[in-house]
Amino acid sequence: MTQYWIQPKTALVYDDELSQYQLSPEHPLRPIRLQHMHELMRASGLLSVENVFSPAPRTASKREIETSHDHDYVSIVEAISNGGIAPGMGEFGLGTSDNPIRSGIYETTALCVGSTLTASELVTSGKADVAFAPAGGVHHHAMPRRAAGFGIFNDAVIAMKAMVAAGLRVAYIDIDCHHGDGVQMGHYDSDQVLTISIHESGQWLFPGTGYVQEIGVGDGTGYSANIPLAPYTQDDQWHAAFDEVVPPLVRAFKPDVLFTQLGIDTHFQDPLTHLSLTTQGFNLAVKKLGTLAADIGKWVAVGGGGYDLSAVARSWTMALASMANFELPDDVPAEFTSLSNMTTFADMPPTPIEQRYLDEIQSHNTQTLNDIRSLIFPKFGI
Repeated sequence: MTQYWIQPKTALVYDDELSQYQLSPEHPLRPIRLQHMHELMRASGLLSVENVFSPAPRTASKREIETSHDHDYVSIVEAISNGGIAPGMGEFGLGTSDNPIRSGIYETTALCVGSTLTASELVTSGKADVAFAPAGGVHHHAMPRRAAGFGIFNDAVIAMKAMVAAGLRVAYIDIDCHHGDGVQMGHYDSDQVLTISIHESGQWLFPGTGYVQEIGVGDGTGYSANIPLAPYTQDDQWHAAFDEVVPPLVRAFKPDVLFTQLGIDTHFQDPLTHLSLTTQGFNLAVKKLGTLAADIGKWVAVGGGGYDLSAVARSWTMALASMANFELPDDVPAEFTSLSNMTTFADMPPTPIEQRYLDEIQSHNTQTLNDIRSLIFPKFGI
């Protein structure tokens, strides 16, 4: 990293209130994962590092939420949250197994959005070089008038619209296993936001979008880049695709801010997905994003998917350590007892894949890269 990042001012925007609710008893998204993460960060000494500070998140206002969401949709979420009867909620994607209704849904989501806004404001004001809001990002499927894929209010879209309104160009990199369709939609016609999503192909995984051919419209043509990968893509193949596309596009775009969504449902033990990254493969991506951020000078990061509690706690602790340029120990500290059977931050590699399947994965991913070179690279003179 450059000299600027030797001891970057690093903010962790978090409060335990962000982890103290439940979507439903059977829901795979368990907000308590954030509390486990926070306890591991503390046990590792990360929160006591001189250049790491922990500001409290604020709650987003209704006006801020409505910069990116329809008033009727926001109002019905608010009514449900207060115990109101909402017979038309189905048309807004609410009341499904993915997006169940519950008391307090508006307040907890507005606080999540506010955590991302807090991180953005810290970075754009210069109070932090890097700000990580791990509760954010998981709403990247939310649409202007519809809840989708565990997402209610799209915090990334809201925060980036505020940055664009302030005259900033933003590069958004989404490494979640699922395509960031809501964020792509939020900026699909804009040349002020470059969205790059590297994900398991929608051919096999929700939301069924994120193909290379989705390149933007109008002024935004060429500013949406998708890298759909084959199931069971492992660290080396994932990074080969990342290296081919992400750094050259970001550098050609010349953003004022780097905004990253750091979903860890790419992990090989994640119960909902089929990519096969390790925690160290994930953290290598964070370090590469940090190298890009060092050149740009401003880095906002949010969380995202991640449904294996151990992978979430370890990976996002590793991510914050990389952001702060702090060296974690190899072993999980003995005083961390919130989750059992966690001994090291790094994973043992997953079971090797048979060569014939590796060849199929490589063939799919190579075609993806060839299509990107043809459809996206010429726009940026690459």
